[in-house]
Amino acid sequence: MNMKVLVLTLLFVIGFSYAKPIQPKKQILIINSYHKGFQWSDELINGVEIALGTTHNVETTILYMDSKRISSLKYYKKLKDLYKVQLQNRKYDLVLLVDKVAYNFALKNYDELFTNERLVFSGIEQFDPKEVEKYGLKDKTSGVMEKRAIGDIINIIDKMMPDLKKLHIINDYSVNGDDTDVFIQNAISKINNKFKINYIRYSDIETLKKKFAINKKDEAIFFIRFYNSKAGVFYKNYEIADMIDSFNLPTFSTDSLFIEKGSLGGRLVQIEEIGKTTGNLLLRLLRDENQEPIIKVDRNYSHIFDYEKVKKFNLDPTILDKKISYVNTPLSFLDKNRDFVNIVFIFSPILLLLIVVLVYNLQLQIKNAKNQEFIIQQSKLAEIGEIISSIAHQWKEPLIEISTLVQEYVGSEKKTKEEDKKYLDDVMFQIYYMTDTINDFQDFIKPSSKKTSFNIKDAIVKMMNIVEHNIKYNYIDININIKDDAKLIVSGYHNELMQSLLNIVNNAKDTILKQKELNKKFKGQINIDIFNSGNYVQIEINDNGGGIKEKDIKKIFEPYYTTKEKGHGIGLYMTKIIIEDKMSGLVDVTNKNDGANFIIKLELDNENISS
Repeated sequence: MNMKVLVLTLLFVIGFSYAKPIQPKKQILIINSYHKGFQWSDELINGVEIALGTTHNVETTILYMDSKRISSLKYYKKLKDLYKVQLQNRKYDLVLLVDKVAYNFALKNYDELFTNERLVFSGIEQFDPKEVEKYGLKDKTSGVMEKRAIGDIINIIDKMMPDLKKLHIINDYSVNGDDTDVFIQNAISKINNKFKINYIRYSDIETLKKKFAINKKDEAIFFIRFYNSKAGVFYKNYEIADMIDSFNLPTFSTDSLFIEKGSLGGRLVQIEEIGKTTGNLLLRLLRDENQEPIIKVDRNYSHIFDYEKVKKFNLDPTILDKKISYVNTPLSFLDKNRDFVNIVFIFSPILLLLIVVLVYNLQLQIKNAKNQEFIIQQSKLAEIGEIISSIAHQWKEPLIEISTLVQEYVGSEKKTKEEDKKYLDDVMFQIYYMTDTINDFQDFIKPSSKKTSFNIKDAIVKMMNIVEHNIKYNYIDININIKDDAKLIVSGYHNELMQSLLNIVNNAKDTILKQKELNKKFKGQINIDIFNSGNYVQIEINDNGGGIKEKDIKKIFEPYYTTKEKGHGIGLYMTKIIIEDKMSGLVDVTNKNDGANFIIKLELDNENISS
């Protein structure tokens, strides 16, 4: 053998002796109580695989029992015989049992199906140590229990609906329903007859739809599960979701399955999080073959509510004093498509900076000449209006281009799925909404060039369109009351009057928000009353924000006088100038009941009174 070959051989032998041996993959068998496509177990297994995804040294095999659609002793015997053939000569490091049916099945047939594998259950609500001892599997059984917040959710319903008289609890007749029944009965025993309980376990979808089609303000539904009818029919998730969504009563639930499909929400179990907890437990057991059995209770709860359902039934989750998150909010599109929206709004900071600079400049001008005529203020508003008009013009063309690109993108994929259509509809809705908003803002900020005759109601409605979202998201009720047969035509400056009313409404909102900081349960309210007083239209804007202190009420219309920490003191001053100097009206303020009451009087336009 020549020297070169000898050296290469020695290097190969040395390298082989030091090479790290390839570790065989750990094998996990997953036995799922249900079928593929059953949302609850699919979400749980997805969470398991996310946790196991942190290592590439694990391989999973899934067997589906399909127990929701087929359930009999004969079937389970046949299934056992089939699994005996499938698992023959197979060795697994761990066996994961998803939910109650798979767990019971594995315990009863362990000796025929397995050799020395350790068992891990997930998603069951009750664990009896004596049961695993009976089968001699105490030292081989670990698991993660699902703990539904039954009692907590009943307390949530009680707090959010203090006038509740009847609570309907829906829990189907099944093995899992029996497990949950113990916790439901315990929670019911603690209610102390504060309200009536109607506990439903035997029914069907059509009966429940009919029963809860009529709204009753003092009733609610607590939905646990309803997969099995009284006749043994198995319902699919979309059928259950359709049923819940049809209920005309607020319907609370225990887990994340139906939160965007009809449920109002509650303290929800996050099913995928149970899977992640289970996956982490599997990894821990794989790392240590001598690890003692571990029984964990998953408590990954989140207070989640459906914004549309909350508003429909006029409920307020914030009174729970918990961290609340919402689904189906008006901003959900922005949250889900943040990258796209960032492109659309890339110039928004520039616009904001321009407005801030111009407003600051306006303040400086007023400070230097606080007694000058209203025309100076008007010219500054015109300046802001011109810039916003220019930017609005520049935005419209890109928005049209974006809408075209989005349609072409969806069309190029040749997709026909409902999700694509919804995505396109959402994009187009936002684009149209942005364009309308820009136009409304442009029209509002533009000063009126001359006096015109206009209807007070129209001015107030347009003003409310501008502040609607701000008022709505701060949970403030606003009522506009116009006396029957009231004459509402006045002569003056339409946009400037809108600005005056807006100043008053915003002040009312700010005082209400101060009250909310002191009392989370405080319910804000603003009333706008319009009626005739002699030859005048009288507008009264009152709130329940606590009123104005006596030392402030006489100075409230003076320039630069403010009671706010960061106020500039020109809003009400300009309001007084617009109404009294430019429109020959009157404005005053008093304290009324539990808030401030602003009174505006404008002379009727008798020449156009018939319009």
